[in-house]
Amino acid sequence: MEAVVEHIELIPLGEFRMGCDAYGIAIRTNFGELDVFRNIPIMIGQTDHTKVIEQSSCNDYLLIRGAFATFMINIKDQTISVFRATARGLNNEWSDENPIYGKNTHHIRGFSRHYHLQFPFVKKDHFHQVFDDYKALRARQIQEASDHA
Repeated sequence: MEAVVEHIELIPLGEFRMGCDAYGIAIRTNFGELDVFRNIPIMIGQTDHTKVIEQSSCNDYLLIRGAFATFMINIKDQTISVFRATARGLNNEWSDENPIYGKNTHHIRGFSRHYHLQFPFVKKDHFHQVFDDYKALRARQIQEASDHA
């Protein structure tokens, strides 16, 4: 069965910075509801989701280019991976990076470019916990590196 995006809902999160409103998103597909991005600022200062959400040519994947992370969704499996994320230290240090977490890698084609994912595809119910664990690990690593600089 082909994956179909049935509806994308913008969730207002309020003013983010300097008068720009932030929006989370909820996505309904024929394989289920993906609401893990409801409280994550995906779009800031715009409401045209077509600029940040793209479906692959095979229709199996959704790419979400969020404000602070780029997510890859396997629509049929209802799993989520991370291609790019902004890792933050404890003292305002930050690093824009391709998250590496675990040993599994995936190559995704079907977009205007190839995506090499080094973050596992995680079931939507466990995604926040796994992504939060990754962010906590990176915060500790960034702190250790800046302490020794």
